[in-house]
Amino acid sequence: MNRSDVIIVGSGINALVAAAILAKSGKKVLICERNNVPGGAIKTVTDATLPGFTHELLSSWHPLFVGGPAYAELKSDLEAQGLVYKNTQKPTGVVCQGGSAILSTDLAATAAEFARLGDGEAWTAMLNEFLGKIDLAFGLLGADLWRANSLKLLRTARKRFGNRGLVATGAELLEPASPWLDRTFTSPVSKALLAPWALHNGLGPDDASSAFITKVIGAAVALGGMPVPVGGGIKLVDALLGIIKNHGGEILTNADVVKINVSGGRATGVRLADGREFIAAKSVIASSTPQGLYEGLLKGEDLPIETTKAADAFRYGRAAIQIHLALSEPPVWKADAGLKDVAIVHVLDGMNSLSESVNAANRGYLPSRPTIVVGQPTSVDPSRAPEGKFILWLQLQENPQKILGDLAGEIAAGDGTWNDERLNAYADRVIDQLSEQITNLREATLAKVVLGPKQIEDMNKNLVGGDPYAGDCRIDQYAVWRPLASATGHKTPIKDLWHIGASTHPGPGLGGGSGYLVAKRLTKKKFLRR
Repeated sequence: MNRSDVIIVGSGINALVAAAILAKSGKKVLICERNNVPGGAIKTVTDATLPGFTHELLSSWHPLFVGGPAYAELKSDLEAQGLVYKNTQKPTGVVCQGGSAILSTDLAATAAEFARLGDGEAWTAMLNEFLGKIDLAFGLLGADLWRANSLKLLRTARKRFGNRGLVATGAELLEPASPWLDRTFTSPVSKALLAPWALHNGLGPDDASSAFITKVIGAAVALGGMPVPVGGGIKLVDALLGIIKNHGGEILTNADVVKINVSGGRATGVRLADGREFIAAKSVIASSTPQGLYEGLLKGEDLPIETTKAADAFRYGRAAIQIHLALSEPPVWKADAGLKDVAIVHVLDGMNSLSESVNAANRGYLPSRPTIVVGQPTSVDPSRAPEGKFILWLQLQENPQKILGDLAGEIAAGDGTWNDERLNAYADRVIDQLSEQITNLREATLAKVVLGPKQIEDMNKNLVGGDPYAGDCRIDQYAVWRPLASATGHKTPIKDLWHIGASTHPGPGLGGGSGYLVAKRLTKKKFLRR
């Protein structure tokens, strides 16, 4: 039986970040990955459509990672492994019924764009106000909320705003995006430019806290852009693995962990599906959903009833659909030719259609006019396609896990599953809608791949039902209540067993936040040693 200091179950961004930091600190680390390639939701492939086209089948954009503490700490090591990031001055834009707009990392250019829409003063005032507390906003999302030092944030906020101001800030944190956008901006284009960003944290514009998330992501994109690794996300995976291996760590692929071994109330190692067992001398870290951990890896163990009940009640959110297109030439955008240079363009009718689509999907219905996330990776990294050619990365986030009906009245729900017929019919609807804005889309498309909820879950078992965020992100399952209302952050009822991944705080996204937080706790010197 092999012996390591720390065993990590899974190899997504959080697991790899944790492993790199732990290995650098001198811990002997073993990663067990059930798939034949590491990376979790980073799935970079070169054979999805045509030779020469590099597609990210799932996640694609890295602003959370590049702007986060894990990258800051590992940057020199990652660059030594050959990792190179490219960025853009045009991270996002929108096309809606009211017109189009582009948000730039050039603050003057963005201010001018909002001024063109009649919202210049509103944007500047909002940004200045938010920048005055941006340290608290990002601190809240990056803090280990179950540790005493997180109280520093509360003390800082109280000192800055006073008691009444602190209460008002709490209300601001819970406000939905729709009323905030309606109150702050006059142009429907301004609202449509910002509102879809809450989708990227699993929220709709009518959900509590979606205004806060919209401000955070809007500011992050405006200040930090939309960086991607040259050559695809696999380059980040390879660089992190290089750090781990250079410091004595190891990764096993095709290593499906079916049991976390527990003795005397402490995690002692893991058992694989093929019967092999591995000992963890210090800790086991599981990158898993709550149900995958408490009802799967810990099945049969003596666990607190409140933990098992909370894990069983954990909800998953709307399903995602990914469409990948290989194009013979760059897209021709009818609204503004400059949109071809934008990393992510949201295409929607407006904020009302966004609200309708989210609510329809929540209730089991296919939207008639979905919000289309149009990613253009080659606008940032031209190496993703042969010279002169282009890639579109399309993401749909307003899809029911089980289909009860269709608002357009065109697709029969049948048994409610996303079979090939329903999936492709819905993808055709999306392509038709997008063709209204990209005039050469049909003739330029050389190949197409459509991935539905089933295919997405097959690639990553944590994305249950095709939920790209590994759990509903509405407020009762977020922040201190993620992963469970009865849990205590990343600690579990089993000693030396830690829980990380998108199902845990600070939630989904390619930031590596939960892995970083746990690794820093495990490498922190004890008080007596200090």
